[in-house]
Amino acid sequence: MEFLIRWSSWIYGCLLIAYPRELRRRFGADVIEVFEEQLCEAAMQCGRSGIVSLWCTALWELASVAVPSRLESTTLIAGAVSFLVSSAIAWVFFRSVG
Repeated sequence: MEFLIRWSSWIYGCLLIAYPRELRRRFGADVIEVFEEQLCEAAMQCGRSGIVSLWCTALWELASVAVPSRLESTTLIAGAVSFLVSSAIAWVFFRSVG
């Protein structure tokens, strides 16, 4: 389970590219730390299903908050596409684990 938490934390940190640079610079480390704490708590309370549930919430937030803010800049459409592909890969992974 520890590997899953570390891996999830790393992937989440990579997905923060969807947020604007200034926001990542100021709060990125804190956001990752909080996500990792939430992962640990979800794992202790509900096991893998808790982690999957947390990921669903995180991906929804990324899709509904981060991506639209980044799409305001036309140079970042490729980043949004990359995010969607990464989300699909994460979804397939968690479906196979759960």
